[in-house]
Amino acid sequence: MICSHCSAEMPAISAFCPGCGRSVYPEAGLPEADPPVPAASARFGDSLLAAISYVALLPAALFLALPSLRANRFIRFHSWQSILFVVAAVVLAALTRVVFALLSIIPGIGLLFATLLAGLVTLALVMLWCVLVLKALQGHTYELPWLGRWASALAG
Repeated sequence: MICSHCSAEMPAISAFCPGCGRSVYPEAGLPEADPPVPAASARFGDSLLAAISYVALLPAALFLALPSLRANRFIRFHSWQSILFVVAAVVLAALTRVVFALLSIIPGIGLLFATLLAGLVTLALVMLWCVLVLKALQGHTYELPWLGRWASALAG
């Protein structure tokens, strides 16, 4: 089956075109709505640079130092959020080490709870980092609950 609007090939059982998002069978007498426009306003190059800022601390600091990239609010926001995320992750890792040491003193089950806690914190940080990278690649200014507002204020 081929879409009558964008000529994209689609499965015969589709109700909507995967290429343009328009209805294959519009109801009689109703005008067809335009496909929704994505909320992402960033170009792909900006999105890629914003995602790279989450890779390590150095690219984020470099993006904030270069005047041509510092002028872009999208890249500036993600660079600041990346720096704040790294600082928060280091603080959380230090707190986890202290709690790990305290829990491992408990005989028997303490070491098990300490290991589970360290694993959960590590898993949560890695998953949150993946979400931040993917949202930056999609062109969204995804704000973390506390750090995002601070990064937004720093980005201006």
